[in-house]
Amino acid sequence: MAWLRWFLLPLEGLYRLVVALRNRSYDREPHRSHWAPLPVVSIGNLTTGGTGKTPLTLYLAQQLQTQGLRNVVISRGYRGHLSGPVNVESHHSAQDIGDEAVLMHHRLGPGRVIISAQRLAGIELAHQRDPQLDLVLLDDAFQHRAVHRDLDLLVVDGKNPFGNGHCLPVGPLREPVENARRAHLCVVTRSSSFHDHTLLKNWWSQCGSSGPQFFIDFAIYQLRGWNVPHVLKGEELQRSSGFVWSALGHPEAFETDLKRAGQKIVGSKHFRDHASLSPSGLIELANQATSLGASYLICTEKDAVKLSDVHRTVSSFPIYIAEQTLTGGEPLVEWIHHHLKHL
Repeated sequence: MAWLRWFLLPLEGLYRLVVALRNRSYDREPHRSHWAPLPVVSIGNLTTGGTGKTPLTLYLAQQLQTQGLRNVVISRGYRGHLSGPVNVESHHSAQDIGDEAVLMHHRLGPGRVIISAQRLAGIELAHQRDPQLDLVLLDDAFQHRAVHRDLDLLVVDGKNPFGNGHCLPVGPLREPVENARRAHLCVVTRSSSFHDHTLLKNWWSQCGSSGPQFFIDFAIYQLRGWNVPHVLKGEELQRSSGFVWSALGHPEAFETDLKRAGQKIVGSKHFRDHASLSPSGLIELANQATSLGASYLICTEKDAVKLSDVHRTVSSFPIYIAEQTLTGGEPLVEWIHHHLKHL
C-alpha cells in the first residue's frame, strides 16, 4: 500500500543511518573484525532472503569437500532457540536450530554444521574439534562484520535483485546496493530466468569490487515422496497435478522451477518465510488440494524438515519433496579453490 510506504520512509532513513554508521566504524577500525584461526569464506546477500543462498552454501560445502578441502558450515541458526555454539546432530529440530541448519545437516552429514549466533565462537569450536580443517563457510554473513573473512561472496537473485530498491522496513534491502563493494565476488542466481545479463554486469562494475561475477541456476530434478515410497521425475511430473505449499522468501521462484521441470500446478499456498505448517494446516491443504483435483502436495526440502510424525498421522494425502540441483557452478568452485590455495 502506497500510504504505508510513505509512512515508513522516515524509518528507512533512520535504518540507513544506523547501517552507515556501523559500517563506517568497521571501515575505520579494521581490528574490530576478529581474525579466525583458519580461512573463512562468507556467503551472504544484500536482501532479506530468497536469493538461493542456502542451496549455494550446500553446493560449495559439498564440492570443496570433494576436492579435498575439509570444511564446516557455520550458521546462525535463524529462528531456533539455541544460540550456540552447538555442533548440529540428528536429534536437533528446526525449533532448536532453525530449518536451514537442519536441512544443511541432512544434506552434509554429521560433523559438518555448527550453529552459533556469535560466528567467531562457532569457528573456534570447529577448529578445536578438528584442527585439520581447511576452511569454514559462514552462512548468511555479509552483514556480520565482527569476523574477518578471506573471501566475501555476495549472492544476488537475478530475477529480482533488489526488490523495490528500498532498505528495511520499506523494502527488502538490508543495506544500500553500493555496499556490494565489500564483496570479493558476486554470484547471480536463477540466471536462466533472464537472458540479458547486461544490467547486472553494469551494476557490479559500478557498485561492486573488481572481483569476478558468476551466473548460476537451480533445477528441480525429481520429487521424492515424504510419506509415500515413490520418486517422480521426467514424464511422471507431467502426468499428474500437484498443489504447492511453501514458506520461502520468494515462493514464486520455486513454482517457476517446478513448472520448468514439467510439473503441473493446480494451486498454491504461501506462508511467511521459515514458518512451520501445523497438523491442522496440513489437513486444510490436503482438502484444498483434493477439491482442485491435485494428486499430491509439493513442498521444498526446507519445509519438509519441519514435518513430524504427527503430520503423518493426521493425513495420508501424498506429500512430495522437490529436490533441486545447482547448475553452472563449476567455474565458481574452481575460482574459489584457486584463491584459497594462494592465501
